[in-house]
Amino acid sequence: MERITISLDDDLMQRFDEYIQEKGYSNRSEGFRDAIRHLLSHSDRLEPDDSECVGCVSYVYDHKERMLSSKLVETQHRHHSIPTATMHLHIDADSCLETTVLRGKVSEVRTLANQITSQTGVKNGHLHLIPVEQD
Repeated sequence: MERITISLDDDLMQRFDEYIQEKGYSNRSEGFRDAIRHLLSHSDRLEPDDSECVGCVSYVYDHKERMLSSKLVETQHRHHSIPTATMHLHIDADSCLETTVLRGKVSEVRTLANQITSQTGVKNGHLHLIPVEQD
């Protein structure tokens, strides 16, 4: 393990201390390690494209958009080995939220997530990737 020294503004350090106390971290180091893992997991350079990962793509879409629900299902069926589970939530009269858990190679998971979130009628979408170490 390597030790480092960093300098932070007093206000930022106070906010971070409050955050780690609320979350129940035992010390600052644990909080910083978790923050760095979080930052890296949101990076476009997460892992090599051929490494394994799990991902969660969440998106809000207009369910009245012509044929969108069918297109979303068909997109997932074309990649049938990657989606593992989907949760569907009705937000209001027009909008739905879906969260789909994906598993596969980083490149495959990103491709499927991009195909889902780029559909006309998808208002907002985000992919969260988590690396999976292979034994």
